Amino acid sequence: MIVVRLGGLAATLLATVLLAGCAGMERQVGEDQAEAAEINAELGIGYLREGEFEQAERNLRRALDYDPNHPLAHLGMGAVYERRGALGRAEEHYRKALDADPDNPHVQTSLGALLCAREEHDDAQALFLRAIDNPDYDQREIALMNSGVCFADVGDAARAEEQLRAALELRPRYPRALLEMATLSYAEGRPMQTRAFLSRLETQGFENAEMLLLCYQSEMALGNRGAARECAQRLRQNYPDSREFARLERLEHEGG
Repeated sequence: MIVVRLGGLAATLLATVLLAGCAGMERQVGEDQAEAAEINAELGIGYLREGEFEQAERNLRRALDYDPNHPLAHLGMGAVYERRGALGRAEEHYRKALDADPDNPHVQTSLGALLCAREEHDDAQALFLRAIDNPDYDQREIALMNSGVCFADVGDAARAEEQLRAALELRPRYPRALLEMATLSYAEGRPMQTRAFLSRLETQGFENAEMLLLCYQSEMALGNRGAARECAQRLRQNYPDSREFARLERLEHEGG
């Protein structure tokens, strides 16, 4: 997203960061207001998890009515706007969340991913580093993965691979990191490695259009046309409206 490929699955990634939980985000407001803000923020996050975005927004806005500086509510609103493609408004909310809770690694990672999508790579990497260096952050693999994607976007394949492999050391079955490593391996002319990473994904039952296009491309590069046709058929059947399928049709028309 990702990502960046930071559209598509990257949006999913940001939702994952958001839904990971932001315990400890507390505000010094009136007790009743604080409780009402917290309840509505948590409800909003719950609705985001269920994909009920309009209801999520209503609860998150209500939380901000009770506490205009509630970091979790701002984080949720950032995710809502990012999903709509309103990156400027998303950034406003992420920055308000960061102002309210500057050491929160979930906020740092979410804002960093958005800044990377906007090609503000140095600022993004600075935020990822703060999250990665936080000893209390129990999802450092998310920041590492986003950092790797951001390095890949500027053509630093070595640093990208370093960060992605570090993410996989922490969480060997992390689908997004595996997919990003498959993508990077193919871009670097290592289709056999691409196949290996995709195989690790498939053993988990993971499938998406991006994975199947990579499967087609890597198998073609390895001269395995039968396997390539199988991947193409799955992409055609399961994701006919995807950008990846449109890309597949162009590749097949060009003979590759």
